[in-house]
Amino acid sequence: MLLRRLPSTAVSLATAALSRRYTSYLFSSQRRLQSFNSISFYPTISLLSFCSSSEISPEFTDLIADQSSKRGPLKPGQYLVGTPIGNLEDITLRALRVLKSADVILSEDTRHSGKLLHYYNIKTPLLSYHKYNESQREHTVLKRLKQGEIVALISDAGMPGISDPGTELAKICVDENIPVIPIPGPSAFLTALSASGLSTDEFTFVGFLPKHAGSRKERLVASASETTTQIFYVPPHKLGQFLEESSLIFGDSRQCVIARELTKIHEEFWRGTLGTAKEAFSTRQPKGEITLLIEGNSNSSVETPSESQLENDLRELISNGHSLSSAVKLVAEGTSMKKKTIYSLALRKFVKKTKADDSD
Repeated sequence: MLLRRLPSTAVSLATAALSRRYTSYLFSSQRRLQSFNSISFYPTISLLSFCSSSEISPEFTDLIADQSSKRGPLKPGQYLVGTPIGNLEDITLRALRVLKSADVILSEDTRHSGKLLHYYNIKTPLLSYHKYNESQREHTVLKRLKQGEIVALISDAGMPGISDPGTELAKICVDENIPVIPIPGPSAFLTALSASGLSTDEFTFVGFLPKHAGSRKERLVASASETTTQIFYVPPHKLGQFLEESSLIFGDSRQCVIARELTKIHEEFWRGTLGTAKEAFSTRQPKGEITLLIEGNSNSSVETPSESQLENDLRELISNGHSLSSAVKLVAEGTSMKKKTIYSLALRKFVKKTKADDSD
């Protein structure tokens, strides 16, 4: 989903000899090795993670293997492993342990994930698993799981199953009584929300909007009436379209945050109203996947739409295949008017017209 970058030019912390001395010093004490969570361990990670721009020091992965053996083998099952959304250093120690111990890693893009595994010196074999071959892979994966293997699933970035492949596999495993073990990791929408400055008490994660115009409008209308922060994933080439459509439904004055290139070198948080955003991004198309947040509806009194506005909204929904009652429900959700009032208008404007057309 979100493209991950490899770390930039490595920071040289010391000469190779000095690095070896530090490594020897930090790992020489058996007491330090006995406690995986010891505070003295974390500076060691920092030292090793900058030793090379292309891969991490073998001592690091050896340490993980050593600690894994002390903790005992992982239990068989389907592991859903969170991976970095941009910066490779954001992976967890537990995720590395699982990826190193697994019998196979299911990957959305094996070439892309191969860079992550190479960086951390993980040799576990990869098997492609994406939205185009999920159903074909199902039998193979289930067979391996039933044989007692450890199967790890990763996406290109973030948590599997969140706007990425993984949901169906988790469902199948649950139905087959196969353990599903989540390994928490980075998430683009939570990362963006935490730094957005918008309310975090309650929020709605919408993800990507539907491609169909009518379905997009339905989702935006429903979101516009909610009091919680609304969170969307927006492809960069569709940002202009999103801002145009959302500003019409949410209103130009609604506050929004556009977060892009999260955890990467060019990370950016743009803050302002939807109307201002529409103008600001009308002449430039940003690069990188975008997480767009819109503040919840805080107006207790929503402006009552005119009869002609209601009629136009109803007509568009009905022309897109919605039944009269479905169109009325959707329009009512986006206004302060009673559903009964809108239904009466729909009957007057559309049912009588249909009967008149039939008589002709």
